[in-house]
Amino acid sequence: MSNKLSEWLTTTSTKKADFANAIGVVPSYVTLLCSDKPAWPGRDIATRIREVTGGAVTADDFLPPAPTPDASPDTYKADATA
Repeated sequence: MSNKLSEWLTTTSTKKADFANAIGVVPSYVTLLCSDKPAWPGRDIATRIREVTGGAVTADDFLPPAPTPDASPDTYKADATA
């Protein structure tokens, strides 16, 4: 799965540490946001991400993919071990 924030950072040659500073978080949180199963940012952080990326990355980009008609309901249950 592609991560839109990770792609944006690469495309714009923005370092994670610089981006973290711009949105007011620690660099390790940006690493989490760039993972295959990203953290869900809070409203304030999501707003700052949208502002800093000029709208290229929004809160919706951190949602899991929409279920397909043939997907099992178990596919979208919360992971109890997380």
